[in-house]
Amino acid sequence: MSETVTNNIDSSASSPGAILKRCREYHGISLDEAAEATKVGANYLKALEEDQTKEFASLAYLKGFLRIYASYLGLNPDDIMRLYEKMSAPGGVRAVGQSAGAGKQEKVRRRFSWQKLVLPACLLLLLIITAAVINRPAKSSLQQAVPKPATEPQVTQAVMQPISSARPATPAQKAVPDIIPPADTARKEPAPPERLNVQKPLAEPPSGFVVRMKVTQNGTLAVTIDGAAPQDYDLAVGDVIEWKAEKNITLDVSNAGGVEAELNGKQLGSFGPAGKPAYIVLDADGIKQ
Repeated sequence: MSETVTNNIDSSASSPGAILKRCREYHGISLDEAAEATKVGANYLKALEEDQTKEFASLAYLKGFLRIYASYLGLNPDDIMRLYEKMSAPGGVRAVGQSAGAGKQEKVRRRFSWQKLVLPACLLLLLIITAAVINRPAKSSLQQAVPKPATEPQVTQAVMQPISSARPATPAQKAVPDIIPPADTARKEPAPPERLNVQKPLAEPPSGFVVRMKVTQNGTLAVTIDGAAPQDYDLAVGDVIEWKAEKNITLDVSNAGGVEAELNGKQLGSFGPAGKPAYIVLDADGIKQ
């Protein structure tokens, strides 16, 4: 009888309605306040807390009110819905309580079985440890007694040999470096003047020429540099253009009097009267005719 009573108490305390009620009381909220906030009648909220699902017209109303009330109290609506579904299933809360009681009994049985196995295991470990401790000192004492007389005479011989051989070797090594430095310095002195003579003959004359044009009147221009593709320009007053060529530059100007040109910094003559076209070929010497 006592076991059935405890199971019923545990199942009612873990029911979804009890969880909702405890959460509401924990926050200090009355049923009327919760009804105003959720827009759900107080009688429906009370029915949810008492797990009275028959008060609702349909399952859709029950699920809707349950989700609203659970989310208002800060609970997970999905978890509360699962608890209601388990409660409404055949067997309901009693099946859950019985399964919990059976699980506890199985755990108790497993604990007793493990406790019975611990004692013999501890005894075996103690026997193994004592046997290992008894056997170790006998072997270690024999091993320590053997190498002691062999190591002591070997250390004295190894120390005496390097002392006698190190002393006569030091004066022979000091005499050799005193003779080598003058031979090296005499060979290195005549090397610098030979390197200076090699660097002198390095100079190449610049190649090509530069043409600079300043625009004084608007016009158009086509430029061909060293036979490459022509470049077209729309000239405006104040423009300054420079070209560099190796062989020649060809200028096709629409307004010969609207430009002024320089070749390598030297002013060139006029290409023609203003408003008339001109075709000029330039090289490093000047205008070709």
